[in-house]
Amino acid sequence: MHSYITGEAQIREAVTLLRDAGLDYDPVHEVFMGIYEDEHLIAAGARDHNILKMVAVNEEYQSTGAFSEIINALITDAFQAGYDHLFVFTKPMYTFHFESLNFTLLCTTDKVAVLEFGKSIKNYLHNLRNLARYGRNSGLVMNCNPFTKGHRHLIETAASESDFVYVFVVQEDKSVVPYQDRLDLVRRGTADLKNVYVIPSGDYAVSRITFPSYFLKNKEQVTKQQIETDLRIFGQHFAPAFNIIKRYVGEEPVCDFTSLYNEAMKRIMPEYGIKLVEITRKSSGETLISASTVRRLLFDSKYDEMKNLVPEATYEYLVKNRDMLKERFDKFSKSSK
Repeated sequence: MHSYITGEAQIREAVTLLRDAGLDYDPVHEVFMGIYEDEHLIAAGARDHNILKMVAVNEEYQSTGAFSEIINALITDAFQAGYDHLFVFTKPMYTFHFESLNFTLLCTTDKVAVLEFGKSIKNYLHNLRNLARYGRNSGLVMNCNPFTKGHRHLIETAASESDFVYVFVVQEDKSVVPYQDRLDLVRRGTADLKNVYVIPSGDYAVSRITFPSYFLKNKEQVTKQQIETDLRIFGQHFAPAFNIIKRYVGEEPVCDFTSLYNEAMKRIMPEYGIKLVEITRKSSGETLISASTVRRLLFDSKYDEMKNLVPEATYEYLVKNRDMLKERFDKFSKSSK
């Protein structure tokens, strides 16, 4: 019988179960559930939004139905909460356990397997099939928080060197500029480029925010695996669907994470027949154009300086929505502490 794990004593018992399974307890979750037999915890699992994690079964109950029971309980809870597309990040050795419960494998690395349940990436890409074009095509994955002249320069360069360009805007709504606004600004800012298609990433851009770390040893390993899973999903699924043979990125002299990401692309993209094209970051005078610089100027009310870094549509949007954006910035800053 399953129940929610809430009290301190229950959590301590769950932490012990996780530790015995080689997992760490992750306090970031919406729901933590357990399967009990004779008042003893024999299986546990958690859900954070549409991510299932911390799934563990007592060694003595591995051959029973405890695993399927805890997974089915989490799936039912997720559906009742409004999530019909679920993901799990686990060790590759456990892949077949999830596949036996109708999860579909998205990609694997040496340490991580990513699986989904419910809506599938095949369905997602099938719904976009009318945008697929034959040719020597290129792809970009962008957050655009907000859309800047630097983003425009990168897309414009790709458009001039490709038959068609697909810009995948990260759909996760964890940025200062809300997702739908980011998507709209990119579309408005590239409307004159007739061979450019701006497409939502769906749930398939694996971010540092959602990537679970409870079964990995250290922060460096977490970052490496998050980057690799993201790139392999792109290489295995998105690139062939849109005939993408080049991926464009901007050089990254500032952000350590993006620099690591670009280095990983140089290593992984060729495995899928994709050439990485790195473009020098655009400047305005002596200022390197970046979304973080634009946000700083906005919140410092330095509109004249900011105006030089963004297209007109972005500028008008930022000035009009400054207070809302500052509230979101403050909220995300507090939640990350």
